[in-house]
Amino acid sequence: MDRESFNLLVIEKQVKAFNELLKKRSIRKTCKELKIGKTTIRNRFEKNDYVFNREENQYIKNDQNMKEQKEMESNIKITKKEEGVKENTNTVKRKKEIKSNINITEEMYQQWIEIVDMREDLKAIVNIWKEQATTSIRSLNIKKFDGNLYVKSIKLYEEVLEGFNEFVDGHRELKQQEIINQALWEFLEKYR
Repeated sequence: MDRESFNLLVIEKQVKAFNELLKKRSIRKTCKELKIGKTTIRNRFEKNDYVFNREENQYIKNDQNMKEQKEMESNIKITKKEEGVKENTNTVKRKKEIKSNINITEEMYQQWIEIVDMREDLKAIVNIWKEQATTSIRSLNIKKFDGNLYVKSIKLYEEVLEGFNEFVDGHRELKQQEIINQALWEFLEKYR
């Protein structure tokens, strides 16, 4: 048998013919005789649920995979219904069926449904995060205070002082007293 006549056979007959040849020789020699790559044969047969059984030296139908596939068949077929726009009294309805041959477990399917259900909440969270990210990058608006100045010595934790000094070094155009006054003022406005 040559490659062309082998390729013309339906998959079941290809498996049967290949298995007959395997009774006399190895996979490598059988593929060489048919002038077909070993991976081509493997991929073609696996795609059609045939697996190689080393003990029997034959390709056999994978019954376990078929059982799982029948179990999950309801999860694989997803039906999406869309209703069109109503104009006057005419109603347009459109149904679209989406079929897929992706094998998923029941647990994966349930997780996917859960994520789809949370879609709107996730969008809202992302929008809030984007809004906060853009508002946090704002320019400094230092209020011009007028009146008497008083000296007050305060104790600061090292962590706070280091952060303050870094900030002051990055904003040399401002005086330390202006920054401290603004920070205290904003704190009072927020928590008063």
